[in-house]
Amino acid sequence: MAKDPATLSISQVARRTAIPITTLRFYERELPGLFHIRKTPGGHRRYGDADVDRFTTVRRLSETAGLGLGEIRRVLSSRGDAEALREEIERIVASRAAETEAVERLERRVADLERRIAELTTAPPRRRRWLRGPG
Repeated sequence: MAKDPATLSISQVARRTAIPITTLRFYERELPGLFHIRKTPGGHRRYGDADVDRFTTVRRLSETAGLGLGEIRRVLSSRGDAEALREEIERIVASRAAETEAVERLERRVADLERRIAELTTAPPRRRRWLRGPG
């Protein structure tokens, strides 16, 4: 297998991936060891096609699958087989979906309660007696 030539600048990677330079640097900093960035003698970063693919994967897992950086690090650092990784991603995505559904149910419940409160506070006084409490 040929070694991946590191010839791309960070601005070229940003253009290829549509990821801002600041985000690329953030990914490098927060996901140490996942990227094999080389530097020129002048200190400029140089990337290869594998790095571009990895940045794209990180962005997709973050935005599309909704994974956090810790989860992404665990998935991409794993040396296990692809099926185990796929199952882990599916488990995390399913967990996120269940959490989202639970939050949506709670939001609907709160909205319903707020609607009921609004109806009661605008109701005729005889229907509002119970709001005053005992006495």
